[in-house]
Parts: sequence; structure tokens; C-alpha cells
Amino acid sequence: MMNPRLRGTIEISIASACFGFLGIFGKWAFQNGLSVGELLSYRFTLAALLIWIFLLLFRPQWVRLSFKQTAIAALLGIFGYAFFSTLYFEAVQGLSVTLAALLLYTYPFWVNIFSHAFTHDKISRKEALCLVMASIGLVLLLWGHIEVHNAWAILMGLGSAISYAVYVMLSGRLQKTVRPVSSALYVITFGALALALFHQPPFGQIRNLTEVQASSIIGLAVICTVIPLILELAALQKLRSKEVALLMMIEPITAALMGAMIFHESLSLRQLAGALLIAIALFLNTTAKSLSQTET
Repeated sequence: MMNPRLRGTIEISIASACFGFLGIFGKWAFQNGLSVGELLSYRFTLAALLIWIFLLLFRPQWVRLSFKQTAIAALLGIFGYAFFSTLYFEAVQGLSVTLAALLLYTYPFWVNIFSHAFTHDKISRKEALCLVMASIGLVLLLWGHIEVHNAWAILMGLGSAISYAVYVMLSGRLQKTVRPVSSALYVITFGALALALFHQPPFGQIRNLTEVQASSIIGLAVICTVIPLILELAALQKLRSKEVALLMMIEPITAALMGAMIFHESLSLRQLAGALLIAIALFLNTTAKSLSQTET
């Protein structure tokens, strides 16, 4: 049987790579006329429907959760995913995409700060070094056109990072014993309800979506929501929150590589060096953890 830590590492690595396609599908959707509210609402609504249909057809017993766990999943969906997503895309509207992404990816720092302050999970020197290395690599990878149209958008960007950090920590602590797909079902469902109430998209106009718009929404729902969220929740049951947060930095590497491959965006030597530095930091951190587990 596969070592749980190795399995968790693989799960969060795949989840991170899937999240890296967010910008690809989002760019297609925005280029073809969808608004932020429409895209978020349609994305989470479709994702919720897909999981409900699958479970009711093949695993109806997995739909059942205790009232306590349902309430926890509801709060994580509303104040975690829905809140974080809205803040991030609001930041994108007032900042350059590069700066919004840099602010969002400060969340591994927040996870480590919160872990150090509120739990007994203290950060070691090796972990701190890997985090600094990965952060420098992130700046090299994403640094580009920096633009601020609205100062409040900076707070929105930081808010998205902090809210996502809180979501990662609480998911890891409060849902250790919950089946990941069952948890994802309610997290996504309540996230969809919150987004629909907040943005009030024209659901009656869904039949008028173009092929590209529909494809973008399906891609976001399946590749960037259902698959990675289930895998992320599964990984949080096997790894510490700060380990998951650091490994999630695979996402910007995937986004940069996919942007180069699909949109023919050129990658400079600086960006390639940044991606390599992130990869080295993640490898060193994962290897160090595996060796320490073996020794114990």
C-alpha cells in the first residue's frame, strides 16, 4: 500500500496542476464576454450539479453527512471558496493580473504564520528556507507588468490570500475524518448558492452561451473545481496545512507553462529560473519531510 504522505503529496500536486488551468479557461471566458459574476456562479453551480448527479447515481450513501460536518462544509464553501474567489477576481479588476497573482500567492506565508501563532505546528529552519526560496522563485516567475487602478484592490488581493489560507487551515483541522468527495459536495454547493445570491447571474440565458463560453465553464467546473478540490481535501487529511500550501505553488508553474503552450506567451530566462527555483524548493521540502518520517 502506498505511503499516506506520498499519496497526499501526489494528490496535492495533481490538484495544484489542475488549478493552474484556471487562468486558461478564465481568459477564454472573459475574452468571449462572460462577466466575473457569471463565470463564478456558473462554474460552481455546474460543479455542484455534477457531484450531486454522480453520487446520487453511484454512491448515494456518501451524500449523508452529520449536521455538524454539513454546517462546517457550508461555512467553508461560503466564507472560504466563494469569498476567496470573489475577492480575487475583484482584485483582478483593479490590478494587473500579475500583481493580483503575486498577492494571492502570499497565502503560504499566511498559513505558516497562522500555524505558528495558533497551533503547535511550528515552522522549522528548513521549512522557512524552502518557503523563502519558493517565494523568490514566485516573484521571478510572475514579475511583469505591475499596475494599480484602485488602491482598494490591493486589500482585495491580500484578503483573497488570507481567506484562502484560513480555508486551508480549517479544512485540514475540521474535516480530517470526512470523505473528501462528500465534503467537496457541500463546500461547492454552498459556495455556488452564495455566489448566485451575491452576483445574481442570468441563469435563464444559459442556453444562449456560445460554444467557447460553455467549454470554458465546463473546463473550470471539472478540471479546476471538482477534481482539484476533492484531491486537496484528501491531501489535507494526510499532510500538514503548511505542507499543502507550499506544494500548491506548483499552480503558478503550471499556469505559466500552459500560457506559453496555449497562448504562445514567451517565457524569459528570469521566469524559467523562477520556476526552477520553486521546483527545487518543493523537492527539498518534500524530500526532507520524507527522510524525517523514515528516521522516526
